[in-house]
Amino acid sequence: MQRLIGPKTRKWIRILHRDLGFAMVGLSLVYGLSGILLNRLDKGDPSYRIRQHAAVLEKGLTPDEFKDAWLLDSDRPVLNSIGEMGGTYRLLLQGGVGEYDLATGAVHYETSKRKPFAYWVNRLHYNRVGGWKLMADFFGGALIFLAVSGLFMVKGKHGIGGRGKWYFIIGLLIPIVYILLGG
Repeated sequence: MQRLIGPKTRKWIRILHRDLGFAMVGLSLVYGLSGILLNRLDKGDPSYRIRQHAAVLEKGLTPDEFKDAWLLDSDRPVLNSIGEMGGTYRLLLQGGVGEYDLATGAVHYETSKRKPFAYWVNRLHYNRVGGWKLMADFFGGALIFLAVSGLFMVKGKHGIGGRGKWYFIIGLLIPIVYILLGG
């Protein structure tokens, strides 16, 4: 079988593939981890820890009475404002939201706390950090280079001219079949 590329070209492809590959490990870890986290959005935002809380206060408190009763427990978050809606008060809290039922005195609220690592890797993944778009484009281009140059790393019957072409075709078919099956 005829050579697809010469030895000098193969040498430079190997050098660039190796060096760029090492440089891309950190970015790959960040994008890989954040991708796994973002795939779990159906279970809640992975960037925040959400906690549910419940309490019972007196029934039928006025907003001012509610504020006073709220302050009696120092473990509760700061109460920023109260909005009256029918038989309930909507509570805006520092780091959360809640509701007070006037008829029962039941208070249900949730608080959220940012998970710093998950928050920042997800911001990078979504390109929400100023100037990161250029880095993300570089990373995408580098992945394309690594994929294409990887085709020529191995020569002979194990390379792209041999059984490698079948793995290449399988890799192309996986997303195509998924899309065709309605994924």
